[in-house]
Amino acid sequence: MTQSNTTAMPSIVDTPADAPPASEPRVSFADPDGFDAAVAAAVAAIRRDGMVVLDDVADPAVVARCHDHIRATYPELATPDRERNYGPYAGRHCMPMVLDTTLADRALMLPRAYRAIARALLGDGYMVDSIGLLVAVPGAPDQIAHADGHLFPEANLEPLLPTFALACSMPLVRMDGVSGRTAFWRGSHRKGKAHGAHDVAPVVDPGSALIWDFRTYHCGLANTGTAPRPTIFTVLSREWWVEMHPPEATRYEKLLMQRDVHAALSKRDQHRFHRATLVD
Repeated sequence: MTQSNTTAMPSIVDTPADAPPASEPRVSFADPDGFDAAVAAAVAAIRRDGMVVLDDVADPAVVARCHDHIRATYPELATPDRERNYGPYAGRHCMPMVLDTTLADRALMLPRAYRAIARALLGDGYMVDSIGLLVAVPGAPDQIAHADGHLFPEANLEPLLPTFALACSMPLVRMDGVSGRTAFWRGSHRKGKAHGAHDVAPVVDPGSALIWDFRTYHCGLANTGTAPRPTIFTVLSREWWVEMHPPEATRYEKLLMQRDVHAALSKRDQHRFHRATLVD
């Protein structure tokens, strides 16, 4: 798909209900002619705030079909299993899922906006480190503030360094005050810690996504509803960085892909996904 050379500014999403505050880092990709400008705005937000909401990155109808497929294929998605799932937090886990012909839809697996932002922040050789299903079960409490990864925590050098990994979360249901939003301490990737209360916790609808620097402090807020809140959770990284999973997760597979899906990828994307475990 050819990128536009237009310099038009990206639109800012502002719906009457749950209208985001003016300072909320949020960029819309609804206008194809404004793609390059939207990417630039998103990259600037991540560099400045450590996070951004990407609106209109996928067709909500495609996301809904994906959600139906996942519920049918993984009825156990809300069942805790520390051997199978990644994650030390109560009520939350990232479980493996196979990128089959449904889930490997390019708009879900690696949207164009993800690709462009990753190239800008991680370099053209960025890798797909993992794709899984991040679930907050009903009753999941607020998490503590945390960053997803560190390079040299003992030396506190990370605020001086470039981005080494990005977390991307595409909700399959609305992330709101009931299902549980993700709260952020903006700029914490440049401070090395979270100070005070979080300052932004966006509402994110299916078809939109959150993306943040791995160093940014954040926390999942409580799921007070009666249904699980699943998101497609993708980690993109520099070539030399790999996320390690905890030793108790002995059956965790961070990137599973059907062999024929992998074979159909371009040579470059086969390399980007070379950390995948291929299954028949």
